[in-house]
Amino acid sequence: CISTADCVPVLLYDRVHRAVAAVHAGWRGTVAHILSRTLQEMNRCFGTEGADLLACIGPSISLDSFEVGAEVYEAFQKQDFDMSRISMCNRQTGKLHIDLWEANRMQLADFGVPDSRIELAGICTYACYEEFFSARRLGVRSGRILSGIMLTAT
Repeated sequence: CISTADCVPVLLYDRVHRAVAAVHAGWRGTVAHILSRTLQEMNRCFGTEGADLLACIGPSISLDSFEVGAEVYEAFQKQDFDMSRISMCNRQTGKLHIDLWEANRMQLADFGVPDSRIELAGICTYACYEEFFSARRLGVRSGRILSGIMLTAT
């Protein structure tokens, strides 16, 4: 299990080797390729390949809501993320935004996970703060969302 309140929870299930992972991919983890590193570790430990996986990107902050400063934008740029795919500039405010969902989806795709096996919740915690906790909207003392995955005996 992992706890989040705007950060991206990614749940992974290797259906061939019966292995699971729960990844906490906030912006710092995403820019550091925490998901790619987890996938590499699953490959090393269990033999996991992209075609073996089912992945879920859970409720978290969306592109429209994730306004960032130049330093965050530059951190993604320095790590060779395709900025045309993961960022936008809000024309009304002139502020930069980052798409953490797409940045993590791209890491899954780079590992070979088929698009049909990547489930995106599409729920923005900032916009839906009354149903899901948002640290940006409610403050760092907001509650947390618990995302987990487990194997059961067969």
